[in-house]
Amino acid sequence: MFGIDPVALVGCVSRGAMGGASPSGSTALDSARKTAPLSRLEMDDLVALGEALVEDRALAPAERLLLIERIEARTTQNREYVSVCRMAVSTLQRLAGRRFASLEIRERAELIGRHRLTASHVWPGEDLGPFPEEMRALRMRIVKDLIGGYYGSSAGWAVVGYQTFPGRCGDLTRYTRAES
Repeated sequence: MFGIDPVALVGCVSRGAMGGASPSGSTALDSARKTAPLSRLEMDDLVALGEALVEDRALAPAERLLLIERIEARTTQNREYVSVCRMAVSTLQRLAGRRFASLEIRERAELIGRHRLTASHVWPGEDLGPFPEEMRALRMRIVKDLIGGYYGSSAGWAVVGYQTFPGRCGDLTRYTRAES
């Protein structure tokens, strides 16, 4: 009647009321999702990546817990890290064609090798594939952090033969008698 499309008005109102697009193009829901804690499935994919990176086997529950605690600590200390973790999970899923945790450990290792995820340096002009920024963040932040977190834990120290993690009491007789 006045040249206004009432359906369009309803759409505008519902987008605004539901946290729709802001002038910057993001939504309130997107912002909340970026900093919300990682889901169990997201955590499973990150731990599956960690398993393939550090041991090439399924980790024992206590070892998995160490990786989970590391990821949770990093995401709690740095809310931006949550979005980096989500991007890494999404990238792994695109590379694998399904959830990364659903791959067998051998398939995970092959994918890691094929995409050079353990390469610790990104060379200028290096072809990082169809999603270069995601691959750069995955290689330079997530992979490094998972490896560093694991080998900085008691499980990682055990890999290199230390029986007692620093800061924990070990065998007192080792310290109270002369070395042989």
